Amino acid sequence: MMEIDSVDKQLVEILQENARVTNAELARQVGVSEATVRRRIDKLLEKDVIRIKAVADPFKLGYAIIVIIGLWVEKPHLREAEEYVCALPEARFVGVTMGSYDLMLEAWFRSREEMVRFMTEDLAKVPGIGRNDAFQVIRLSKYTYDWGRPG
Repeated sequence: MMEIDSVDKQLVEILQENARVTNAELARQVGVSEATVRRRIDKLLEKDVIRIKAVADPFKLGYAIIVIIGLWVEKPHLREAEEYVCALPEARFVGVTMGSYDLMLEAWFRSREEMVRFMTEDLAKVPGIGRNDAFQVIRLSKYTYDWGRPG
């Protein structure tokens, strides 16, 4: 695990707000040299602490249906089920969880037919799957990836 100091935290916060900000502007805002910014960002990327990606609104990309799905999996099959679900292209988020479900996933679909096929065919093949519950998102009230930012 990489040690994160206050300079790294400031860089991450600024990049979460605007990933297109220049290194020169980052250096000015944080109060370090541009070379320091470049070196620190390279290290954050290399250690997979951050990824610089575009975050899109799935509804505006033509995905009509977003579903949050909880899966109960027999414990001996958890790792295998996790790997299987992660490989499904419709799955946009997968997490091993505690509580009522072993895996939670977010899946995007362009049509009701895609969702039905996914729920009845693809998920039926998950190793060790028991039950599942699906919750359709009808409106995105908050959709952000600014993890680690203060309150």
